Amino acid sequence: MSDLSLSQRGGRRLDVEGVWKSYGSQPFVVRDVSFALEPGEFLTLLGPSGSGKTTILMLIAGFETLSRGKIRVDGRDIAGQPPEQRNFGIVFQGYALFPHMSVLDNVAFPLRMKGVGMRERLRQAGEMLEKVGLDGLGSRRPHELSGGPQQRVALARALERLPHRPGAGRGRSLMAKNGSPAPQNGA
Repeated sequence: MSDLSLSQRGGRRLDVEGVWKSYGSQPFVVRDVSFALEPGEFLTLLGPSGSGKTTILMLIAGFETLSRGKIRVDGRDIAGQPPEQRNFGIVFQGYALFPHMSVLDNVAFPLRMKGVGMRERLRQAGEMLEKVGLDGLGSRRPHELSGGPQQRVALARALERLPHRPGAGRGRSLMAKNGSPAPQNGA
């Protein structure tokens, strides 16, 4: 763990404690999952198809409801909060980009939903595109980009949702020199 104070790292602490999920009377798809993330830390969920990785993310973001367990952010239980009040972003495998919107508008969309004025949301979205190495591509549509840049648009949009955006003031440190996400924690 870093010796930076919590306020210097920014972000929030996430505690997932004894989380279980089943759909109706079906067997549990997530069984007794627990972990804690300090602000600024990254976590990778690895496992075979159908092992519950996406379900865990959906539970944290609020798109699914817990069967058992607790999810806390900075010590506060968020299990009853709707997704729009949790401030989590998810990058799905299919990226879920809006094809009718420009790259810039895709990244700015979460800010639009929060009621941020057009000038400010476009400024912030432009900064995030620069951080993921896509500056100058904001006017393009998602179908005009290859898979890697589309993934970075989805990443930028997910990061834009966060109240304390990672990478603020760190330039392109979120991205490796080849334009892919930079490895974190020795990965």
